[in-house]
Amino acid sequence: MAKLPKKPRSCFVVGPIGEDDSDDRIHADWLLEEIIQPVFDEDFSEYRVERADRITIPGRIDAQVISALLDADLVIADLTTLNPNAFYEIGIRHMTQKPVIHMHLEGQRIPFDIASFRSIKFSRARPRDLKAARMALKDAIEMAVRPDHKVDNPVTFARGKVDFAEDATPRERVLQEQIDDLRFRVNSLVHERHELEDINLDRRNTPGIPNLRLLVKTKKEHAGQVERTVDKAVRGLLQDYLIGALDDGSVKIDMPNDTRAKNSLNKLLSRIRAMPYVEGVEVVKE
Repeated sequence: MAKLPKKPRSCFVVGPIGEDDSDDRIHADWLLEEIIQPVFDEDFSEYRVERADRITIPGRIDAQVISALLDADLVIADLTTLNPNAFYEIGIRHMTQKPVIHMHLEGQRIPFDIASFRSIKFSRARPRDLKAARMALKDAIEMAVRPDHKVDNPVTFARGKVDFAEDATPRERVLQEQIDDLRFRVNSLVHERHELEDINLDRRNTPGIPNLRLLVKTKKEHAGQVERTVDKAVRGLLQDYLIGALDDGSVKIDMPNDTRAKNSLNKLLSRIRAMPYVEGVEVVKE
């Protein structure tokens, strides 16, 4: 009896797609046709690569996308443009605890919550940039499909914390809190680096546009908690800002002195003053 052909493994690509001939579609086609597909054709030919707009099977596209996210052996997620649909799809994939590779166009700022997780930066400016991106993607795929690969994303991290907390001793819980604080500080540094790289922040160095600095006063032992709480409040109002703890325990927030910041300042000050452990807020113009 003849053997049935072996079912190909699957790789599903998510990211901004857009309408035909839109900037998003042109970007998506560049990524798929000049970076992703050549890597699979050359080194992983046992995989079938699909994207939502190229699924040929009749049916509801939303159900097909979710099925692909749940069932695919590998997902490659393009974070470029911070597309809401793409992030919804990435969240579904993270829940499966299956391999996912993040990618983003050079110059794109990565959201704070996933900034500490590895993402392949790529560019389309020069031919050698495409070659470099293909090499980086090949290395990432080789690691992701290994049998001993351990999936690491915000969901698996949170689940691990819940499992640990259920059985942890008081001493272990204290250690976990300290680890959480260190992780937050690392994420803050990554977030700050992406902020500095963002071309939109060039105006901070433009003569005639002073910056605003908020100094949040608190005790040193509460600085980490206050920094996290303040960061969440600022994120809800502003896009361009830098936050960090100073040696004396106070927390600084730097922001451009533009119309958006001015319009949000009073609301932000009210929120910060109402926070636990905050002893005062000072506004400084630079």
